[in-house]
Amino acid sequence: MSFNIQKTVLKSPSDLFVSPITNTKKEQTVILTGLKIKNDSTVFSKVNTGKVPVSTSISIVNQEILAKSSVISNHLKSLNGISTTKNTSTNKIQGIPPRSNNAITGSQFIESTKNMNRTERESMILKEINSGNIPDFIRDLKQIDISVTDSKGIKHNAKISVAPDYLAIGSNEDFVRIPMNPITAQKIADKANMSLPTKKIVDDIYKNSDAKMSPQPLPAGSSMMSNEYYEKHNQMVESQIEVKGFNKNQLISGHQKDVVVTNRLDNKPTQVAIYGWHQNNGKPIQPLSTIHENTYADYSHGVRLISNTVIVDGQKMSLKDVLADPELSKLFSDEGVINNSRATR
Repeated sequence: MSFNIQKTVLKSPSDLFVSPITNTKKEQTVILTGLKIKNDSTVFSKVNTGKVPVSTSISIVNQEILAKSSVISNHLKSLNGISTTKNTSTNKIQGIPPRSNNAITGSQFIESTKNMNRTERESMILKEINSGNIPDFIRDLKQIDISVTDSKGIKHNAKISVAPDYLAIGSNEDFVRIPMNPITAQKIADKANMSLPTKKIVDDIYKNSDAKMSPQPLPAGSSMMSNEYYEKHNQMVESQIEVKGFNKNQLISGHQKDVVVTNRLDNKPTQVAIYGWHQNNGKPIQPLSTIHENTYADYSHGVRLISNTVIVDGQKMSLKDVLADPELSKLFSDEGVINNSRATR
C-alpha cells in the first residue's frame, strides 16, 4: 500500500511566488462532543512488563509526583486513554501493513537477536518493521506548524506531519525503541513513502513537543551497540515517561538522537548523519555529525518518520520539492537548499 495524497495536484514552489496567497477561510475550531471516558487496561509500559492494571499503576505514583498537580493530571488522563496532546493530525503511516496477531513482542525480538551480529540484526529489524510489527500508537502522525519570512519579505506558513515517537518493534504493551543504521532506516522510510528529518525539523519537533524528555546517556563503550543497551535504555525512557506523567498519545522528544538528512552526506556518502538529544535548556547534546560509518547504530540513535507531503501556505506540496527551493527550503532546512533528501547516498 502506498501513501495516498488524495490525488491532489501538488503545487510547485514557483507557484507560491506568483502573487501573495490569501486564505479567506477562517480555520475551523473542532470541538469534541460525546466524549466517553474509558479506563485503559494498560499504561506506557516497560519492556517485559506486559499489561498493568490501572489500579496498580496509580499506586506506584509517589508522593512527590502527587504534589505536582499538572503532572498527575496528565498521568491520570493517560491512564484513562485521554490524549493531552496539542498536536493533532488525521494522517497515519500508510505504507507499513497492520501488525499481525502472531508478531513477536519487543522483548521477544531482543531475546531472539541477542546473539546476532550487526548485519544480521539489521536484516531482522527491516523484516519486522516492514511486515508491520510496530506499536499502533506510532502510526498516528502529529502535525506541527512552522513559519518563516523569505528574502522578499513574504511570510510562509507550513504544516508537517511527523511520527509521535521513534520507530519501535512490538505491541503497544511490549515494545522496544529500536536503533538502526541509515541504510535500514531509509528502506523503511521508502516503504512507508516517508522521509527522515533534517536538523531543523528535529529542532522544530522538540519545540512543539507536548512531552519533552531529559537525555539519559549510558557509559560509552562497545556495549553501546548491544541488545542489552537497547533494552536498558528503552526501560529508562519508559520509567521517565511514567514519572513525568506523559503518555503515548503525545508528541515526545529529547530521549534519543535522530538519524537525519543533510548536505554533508554529499561529501561523505559512506557515513551516517546524527543530531539532537535535546537537553532541558533546549540545546542538543549531539551537534550535527557524520563521524560514524553508515553501518553504525547505537542505543542513543532513533529513527522518526516524517511525511513526504507538507502543506505550505495552504497548498499541498512534496517535502522534496520544498527542500529544493531556494526560499521555501528555509521552512525545513537551516543549511540552505537540500537537493538530496535521503539519509543515504
